[in-house]
Amino acid sequence: MDYGLIAFSSTYAAIYAQKVLKPVAPVQVMPVLREISASCGIALRVEPAHWGAARAALAACELAPGEYAFYAVSSDPPALRVRPVGAQEP
Repeated sequence: MDYGLIAFSSTYAAIYAQKVLKPVAPVQVMPVLREISASCGIALRVEPAHWGAARAALAACELAPGEYAFYAVSSDPPALRVRPVGAQEP
């Protein structure tokens, strides 16, 4: 995994998650990749070193698990590989 991506069902969820994650993991706001179809259009990029802390912080916040989804992104030239990551996966 080159980086993790968190996609959201609403803009509110994305902004709220950014506030929750700011103290525990550096995140970067970015548009959702075209390989991910269901989303509000805003995603947060998380580096692998902060993946666990970001997941724990979101699990402990007020957002429902259905309001966000985790993806592992790997660049495998010439294509970009994006796969959903379940709750138990790194």
